[in-house]
Amino acid sequence: MRRGFIIFLFFSFVISKVSAQDAAMSKKARELFEKAQKAWQGRQLVEAVTLFEKVLETEPNSYETNLRLAQIYELQKNPELTRKHYARLIQLKPDAPQSATAYQWLGRYHFESERYDSAQVYYEKASALFPARSSLSRLAEKSIASSKFAQNALKSPLKIRKRSLGDTINFLGTQYFPVMTADNETLIFTGLTENRDENIYVTYLKKNHWDVPEEISAAINSENNEGTCTVSADGRTLVFTACNRQDGYGSCDLYISKKEGKDWSPPVNLGENVNTRDWESQPSLSADGHTLYFASDRRGGQGKRDIWVTQLDEKNTWKTPRNLGPVINTSDEENAPFIHANGRTLFYASNGFPGMGGFDIFMTQLMDTLWSEPKNIGYPINTVSDQVGLFIASDGERAYYTDDSSEKGKGRSLLYTFELPESLKELITPTRYAKGKVFDKKTQKPLSTGIDLYDLNTQQKVGEFSSDGQTGSFLAVLNKGSDYAFYVSKAGYLFKSLTFSVTDSTSFVDLDIPLEAIEKDRVEVLNNIFFKTGEYQLDEKSKVELDKMVDFLVHNKSVRIEISGHTDDVGSDTGNLELSKRRAQSVQEYLKKSGITADRISSLGYGESKPVALNDSDTNRQKNRRIEWRIL
Repeated sequence: MRRGFIIFLFFSFVISKVSAQDAAMSKKARELFEKAQKAWQGRQLVEAVTLFEKVLETEPNSYETNLRLAQIYELQKNPELTRKHYARLIQLKPDAPQSATAYQWLGRYHFESERYDSAQVYYEKASALFPARSSLSRLAEKSIASSKFAQNALKSPLKIRKRSLGDTINFLGTQYFPVMTADNETLIFTGLTENRDENIYVTYLKKNHWDVPEEISAAINSENNEGTCTVSADGRTLVFTACNRQDGYGSCDLYISKKEGKDWSPPVNLGENVNTRDWESQPSLSADGHTLYFASDRRGGQGKRDIWVTQLDEKNTWKTPRNLGPVINTSDEENAPFIHANGRTLFYASNGFPGMGGFDIFMTQLMDTLWSEPKNIGYPINTVSDQVGLFIASDGERAYYTDDSSEKGKGRSLLYTFELPESLKELITPTRYAKGKVFDKKTQKPLSTGIDLYDLNTQQKVGEFSSDGQTGSFLAVLNKGSDYAFYVSKAGYLFKSLTFSVTDSTSFVDLDIPLEAIEKDRVEVLNNIFFKTGEYQLDEKSKVELDKMVDFLVHNKSVRIEISGHTDDVGSDTGNLELSKRRAQSVQEYLKKSGITADRISSLGYGESKPVALNDSDTNRQKNRRIEWRIL
């Protein structure tokens, strides 16, 4: 909002050059005016005010004197006296081109006081006086649109009830930009100390209450400022802003740190692909940590500061960032992007669209490869104050944000939360998550592994995660309403395949995953091999699993395996035995066609003779209908 005043002030300086003394001014008043002008031009504002006020004592209708006083009081940030003299200007010469500045300022004055109908009137008068198609005319038109938007927004406010996160969290004068892990159990935010040192803090949910915040790590926080940050869904990848570091490329750069166990690695600059000589800040990571959104004023953008995106390539290197384009970015400023855990709902702040004033928060959805038209998320989330730094929990139930208007006069920025209103909930696809540990089945030792997540409905990889080498723990985000294939792999071990569905009633899936070392007679089940009932032709959905099997055999060239088919007890023994053989052979043939030599694969059918569960329910029969592979 202050930027608006600077624009108006600049315009005031411009029009002052074409001013002339009022023709009817007395000799004494003219002498005082000329002395005031010299003081004004010499930036001796106190003296100029005294002299201009003396002019008005004898010449109260002096247009030029009222203009000068309005400009000076605007510089001195005295809104009431600024309003007085701008109001007098438009009384004296309502149609003068120079009065456009007065109308625009008065429009802003009423807008910031939330008198939007009055603001619209003044903005419309300013628009009529500004040169057509000029930047100031466009600004006036945007201000008119914002006044209309705000009037309508007040008539249909969102039903939200914001609640402070409490004194335990809000322990500093200023704390902002909250982010959370997907399980809603870890909260990370930036805080500003009394010594003006910006640091990153973390707190954990314990017995439904947030614990006392602590500095995230001595490896991350330093004597310099560590600003806005983002964390992956599992809480193990942190990207944050740091300014003026020795290894920096510009004023502010983005840095990354990885967590193993309880320890964060020393931060590493994201490199010259991401960071430039310009300003890079306010990052937001996708759930799996492979896509990064951020704000920057680098070259090639649409305006002053824009939203950009970059991805990790197959070599684990960040690609050259791409501007999100003119649908998202305007000629003004966009900042504070937040990509929801679902990977396709983006929130960000902008002052380039009509809104409630200053920076409002907008939402857009990724539709295939295109972003939808941004939508203002409404009042009273957005107000006449600047709003930035909104975070929506992965389940789409609650929002977390910074509010600096709730304690006016105290200079505090506090963290708040509120439950999302239904009108917003229905626009956000919530996510669930799988959480657990990976360990060696024999030794129970935690394992660091790769985890690939596939949507079985689309056969597309939708996530790539890893387990912690010190604890074996992992967390993977899942979209609601899908069937998933889960692949866990590590060199020297049989890969593990799992399958599960996510429903509305499922908040998370708990998975403890034991891996078998590559040893003779070790057995795993291929959980994502599909056949139609009573048939042996492989369903297309089996391709991902079979390709994983091929990849395992390619990387373990000395391994020989047996593929075995098994059925439940429905049907005849002879029919089930034949069906199990044919199904095992179908898998064997796929592997051969994929380049695995025949001497490394054998197949057998066991029919219903080796059940792993009683055939007393649909669930247990499904367990018995399986394809296994065994190390020979």
